[in-house]
Amino acid sequence: MKRKSSRSKPARKSRSEFPLSRHSRGVWCKNIKTPDGWKMFYFGRIEGDEDGCKALELFNHEAPYHREGRIPPPLPRLVEESDVLTVKKLVNKFLNFKHQLVESGELAQRSLDEYILTSELLAEHLGSSRPVSDLTSGDFQSFRAVLAKRYGPVRLGNTIQRVRSIFKFGYDSDMMDKPVKFGPGFRKPSAKTLRATRLEKGPKMFQPEELRAILEHATPNIKAMVLLGINGGLGNTDCAELELRRLDLTSGWLVYPRGKTAINRRISLWPETIEAIKEAIKHRGTPQDPQDKGLLFIGRRGQNYVVGRKGYRIHQEFQRVCKAAGVAGRTFYDLRRTFETVGGASRDQAAVDAVMGHAPPENDMAALYRQTVGDDRLQAVVNHVRQWLFPRAAESDTEEPATLRFPSAG
Repeated sequence: MKRKSSRSKPARKSRSEFPLSRHSRGVWCKNIKTPDGWKMFYFGRIEGDEDGCKALELFNHEAPYHREGRIPPPLPRLVEESDVLTVKKLVNKFLNFKHQLVESGELAQRSLDEYILTSELLAEHLGSSRPVSDLTSGDFQSFRAVLAKRYGPVRLGNTIQRVRSIFKFGYDSDMMDKPVKFGPGFRKPSAKTLRATRLEKGPKMFQPEELRAILEHATPNIKAMVLLGINGGLGNTDCAELELRRLDLTSGWLVYPRGKTAINRRISLWPETIEAIKEAIKHRGTPQDPQDKGLLFIGRRGQNYVVGRKGYRIHQEFQRVCKAAGVAGRTFYDLRRTFETVGGASRDQAAVDAVMGHAPPENDMAALYRQTVGDDRLQAVVNHVRQWLFPRAAESDTEEPATLRFPSAG
């Protein structure tokens, strides 16, 4: 009679704790109910994985797909360790390329910021470890539905275009064997939809009395920014990045290239704008960051208004001033729209475009041949807007005969 061993057997995990079984072939297995009935699936060899940790990871990943009758994609961890092109790998290489363009001055930082945000949303929805070759038109259609709930038609269209740019970069860079098929459900909103949205929102421009009320309630910095916005069509980022060296308050000119288009802008400043800028300089805080010492606008605590180069801080402070002035439904960028609209009534669109820093389309041959716009025309445009905003002050000023001057090539 054999004596029972006094050595106790290792405790066996219950099936609820560990769902896999050991197959006689030396592999981990599990019987899973699929739409076609019960089927046996295998999750790796036992040798080298005696505790079943790797098999359990694979089971947890694949089982939901098997239950739905779908073919599971590769395990994310294994995909990332392989040469398979994933969404994460694609967007990282795309963003690295765009970052190089920023460093060389060929792309604005705010454009890179938008690409980063789009890439984060793309990876979050599709899965950062998802193989690009596994993507279908249905994936992009569902992604568009998510974006449509988050954004309005204009930003939705811009985001869709950025997504397309990411995958086009992958194909053009030989990272993909074939282009991605987005399908008919991943298109930008139609022109009709955009027109209907604009019509519903109404004109995005200020009335003179609204701007005068805002100027009365504005802090020195915001007052100067508002006047720069309506005097010369400067936007949030334009004001945040404006350098002191670009201003000549003696002659009354602001000369600097617009970051978005690299078009050199030459803006004649109103007396009200010059005084507001001087007041902002008087209240200018000491920059916390030495790199900000050249910026015009610094807050009381020494912080700049760039904040990631998106102009958010200007927007927030401007909204507080609008609320105090009783003006609702307007943004700082509407100052630029207002300048374009009012300035256009001067009937010198070329001068308006020069002040705004617009890049002409390639088929605009007149703009391509035009070498410069005279100072008298630039002054006439900004004075027309000033007459609209400050009619009494503009009429009381003595006008000197206009002299035809052209800025030097430098």
